[in-house]
Amino acid sequence: MKTLTNRYITAVIHAVPESQRNDVQAELAAAIADLTDARLEAGASPQEAEHSALLELGDPMRLAAEYSNRKLQLIGPDHYPTYIRLLKVLAATVLPIAGTGIIIANLLTGADAGDTAAKTIVTLIQLTVQLFFWVTVVFAILERNQAPKSMYPAWDPSTLPDPPQGGVKLGDTIASIIMSLVGVAYLVWQHFRSPFTDAGGAPVPSLEPSLWSLWIPVMIAGLLTGAVVEFLRYRAGGWSWPFVGLNAVTGLLVVVPLVWLAATNSLLNPPMVERLVALGWHDAALHINVSVIVIAVGILVWELIDSTRKVRTDAAARTKHSNSNPS
Repeated sequence: MKTLTNRYITAVIHAVPESQRNDVQAELAAAIADLTDARLEAGASPQEAEHSALLELGDPMRLAAEYSNRKLQLIGPDHYPTYIRLLKVLAATVLPIAGTGIIIANLLTGADAGDTAAKTIVTLIQLTVQLFFWVTVVFAILERNQAPKSMYPAWDPSTLPDPPQGGVKLGDTIASIIMSLVGVAYLVWQHFRSPFTDAGGAPVPSLEPSLWSLWIPVMIAGLLTGAVVEFLRYRAGGWSWPFVGLNAVTGLLVVVPLVWLAATNSLLNPPMVERLVALGWHDAALHINVSVIVIAVGILVWELIDSTRKVRTDAAARTKHSNSNPS
């Protein structure tokens, strides 16, 4: 037996079940001999004929998979749609819940914002890798389990999601609600956690503590109400003039106190400002107050412009949806 042919047959039979090896060896040897003889008769040299015959048979690993009726793909077409849908569902549910839990746990144990952010990112990356790995392992096992077609998940047209009623996107709504909740969390967190401490070791709040008597609760109420408005807006299918008005009111509940307090230099806690000045930031109060005013007013103006601009497009999208889905 020629060396190249011997090596090829050995590579194939080592990749098939032992019970098939004798039959596969005999069949493959005969096939190679026939292909080689045909090329010799066509005038090829023995080496060229052998090489061309093996080239036609292809990769020995792929040929072994065909002999043993074994799949080479990790996730085949029968399971791939379910595999992708499950990954999307898990990523959209497990990761946000885990991230929120990590943030809350770290803040409650006294970790600062930087450590909390770093731990959250690292943990979520690790969780994502584990999630994708184990789901892939399970589906790879299912792929190699020679189950009958009747066991595969059947696709049903009734599972198709409804199109959104308007132009509003769920991702934008979730992002807006999360931003509101982050604002509420900061207003509470800054009072109990701080990079600075007083002589007795107690944290120095960033904002003036006396604001808890009125203004901080007002801002918290505005942020929470804004989150509710975002949810209701999504359920209604987008912006309308009543929602524009509600959005303006909730925005003013937050922005007006911030701007007024910053403009009158009543927002920041003086001991915290003194610590910043001692570290070399001599105009800390001025810079922070101006930044707060500019950012707060900018966000409010953008929200009002954006919501007003989207009223007409969202109304048109809702009308189109109603016309295409009559009740």
